[in-house]
Amino acid sequence: MSTSTHSRRPLAIAGLTYFGAVLVVGLPLMYAVYVFFVDTAILFNLNLGAAFLWQILLLAVAFLIGISAAGKVADYVLKKFSKKVE
Repeated sequence: MSTSTHSRRPLAIAGLTYFGAVLVVGLPLMYAVYVFFVDTAILFNLNLGAAFLWQILLLAVAFLIGISAAGKVADYVLKKFSKKVE
């Protein structure tokens, strides 16, 4: 088993890329989607603000959308980066 730094470098780069994509793309998008869902519910007088279960459901859907978008951005960045290295 090798413990050299060279074998762990691609994993570290991928981890930092995904973490950066979540911070830069995922969390702001998640917040925007959640606010959109809540404002839409208020606009249609659905009164979902009082139901804790609805808030958790909306937050979960917003989280999945944000993380999905962040993953796509990170994959794109890693593909671009790997083409420049080779």
